[in-house]
Amino acid sequence: MREGAVLADDLPPLLARLDARAAVLEARSLRLSRIRLGTALGGAVRALVLGNVVGPWSGWIAVAATLAVFAVLVKIHERVEAALTRLKLWRTLRARDLARIRRDWPTLGPAPAPPPPGHAYASDLDVVGPRSLLHLLDTTATEAGHERLRDWLLGEEPDDADARQPLVRALVPRRRFRQRLALLGHEAGGGADQRWDDAPVHAWLTEPPDRSLYVWAAILGALAATTAVLVGVDVAGGPRWWGASFALYVVLTLWKYASVATVFERAYDLQRAVKQVASVLRFVEADPTGRLPALAPLWEPFRDERAPSRRLDRLRRIVGAAAVTRNEVGRVVFNAILPYDFLLSIALDRLRGDLAGLFEPWIDALADVEALSALAAFADRQPDATFPDLADDGPLFDARDLRHPLLADAVGNDVALAPGGVLLMTGSNMSGKSTFLRSVGLASVLATAGGPVTARALALRPLRPVTSMRIGDVLQEGLSTFYAEVRRLRTLLDAVEADGPPALVLIDEMLRGTNNRERLAGAQGVVRALAGADATSLVATHDLALADLEGEDARIRNAHFRETAEGDRLVFDYRLREGPCPTTNALVIMRRAGLPV
Repeated sequence: MREGAVLADDLPPLLARLDARAAVLEARSLRLSRIRLGTALGGAVRALVLGNVVGPWSGWIAVAATLAVFAVLVKIHERVEAALTRLKLWRTLRARDLARIRRDWPTLGPAPAPPPPGHAYASDLDVVGPRSLLHLLDTTATEAGHERLRDWLLGEEPDDADARQPLVRALVPRRRFRQRLALLGHEAGGGADQRWDDAPVHAWLTEPPDRSLYVWAAILGALAATTAVLVGVDVAGGPRWWGASFALYVVLTLWKYASVATVFERAYDLQRAVKQVASVLRFVEADPTGRLPALAPLWEPFRDERAPSRRLDRLRRIVGAAAVTRNEVGRVVFNAILPYDFLLSIALDRLRGDLAGLFEPWIDALADVEALSALAAFADRQPDATFPDLADDGPLFDARDLRHPLLADAVGNDVALAPGGVLLMTGSNMSGKSTFLRSVGLASVLATAGGPVTARALALRPLRPVTSMRIGDVLQEGLSTFYAEVRRLRTLLDAVEADGPPALVLIDEMLRGTNNRERLAGAQGVVRALAGADATSLVATHDLALADLEGEDARIRNAHFRETAEGDRLVFDYRLREGPCPTTNALVIMRRAGLPV
């Protein structure tokens, strides 16, 4: 049993300890606020008394002493507040871990964006959007990591699943690394409900360089050097010619200074934008997790000369050097001696050139690490989940105790799907047909992403899920529900015939918007077309007449869910059984609702 087996029991006591610690820090913060106020008021009174009784100088000494003590108190208070903010963020993230285990959706924070229109399976399988697979899995703290995980789950063409799975496995036992990564990332973003976005830094890095800076820095540098030499000549008793070169230097500097006047602001803004994620990059660079053999290639962008710490230290030094010219005196003095701000602008431009080639690989690698960590965290929280066996020459889909990953108390079922086969599932309302379809589809999505599945065992080949389950009116296009479903089924059959891995076809209640005779004929035609296709298909239906197709084609087989009546109450066990469904419950449900049947 993995480490995550005790996570659900460990978290409530941990949250209680964090709440107690937060209460202590809040009390300390309040106490410091009162001490600061008392120090300020007491210092003012002492200064007035001493100034009037002893003399003005003693009053000023009291003021200075009070300011020194107040400054120390401010620093201490800031540290307490920072610790409290971090503790509350840590508590929120751990509470969300527990919410993910319990499927407590309101506690998980903001839901992901809805699925893209026309996606092959995203809406039908609840892959993205509220209460979705992405909502459950997503522990990422940067926009890049969030988008990477979303892309993996929405990938309609399975790729790199066999390469990602070993990386996820390697990260499963690294819980401390994953939690620390999420904490630092959300601190960079500004809170548990916000993610750090690299767009501002990317915009700065892609600005066109100002090559004229190099020309003017060379001209002004030559003039500054000439002036220095001529000053030496003057000191040695020679002619006083340095005034002319210095005057020319000042005129040219003032003429072009507008192009470098904001060097500090630009350097500081960049440092502030990068600083938000710098702690994350430094952490990933230094953590021993990156030295694990399976993960070492993923950490390559953080190695040696490309290491973030080296480049970010250069940025810090440039900002420090630029700070001396923030005031007018420093600006005049330093730029009078040499083209100081021109040289700093060149240094910043060169650093930008270096970062432009490095920052994108850093963020790309960080996105991979975050997305892989999210899948690993799911494996850690689900100790009864398993990593599937992925092989191009293995079973198409063979699962044992397969469960729906979005349900906390889902019932498991065994299922084996054959190439070209169609599994016709009949059963009563609410018996579990649609849930089972989604269980199969989400298992394929998770496996393709490289993550674990909620099953005792699963062996499968890479599959392309295509679905027809939730069909509604398409009002923007003036389409009825029936015609929208017809179009969806046509798109589904086209996808089955397309090149690529076999399709995983999931259909729920075909052609509900027409009469019984035409619905049956249409459904029979679709099932016959799927039998023998480059796909494996599951079709859930209430049309018991479709079950007769098993007799005409050995590739079509029946299975069902059933219920039992206990008095006036229906009981479902959600177990998949062989053969067509022998029971119905529609009339019972209608009678219980008071309809005259």
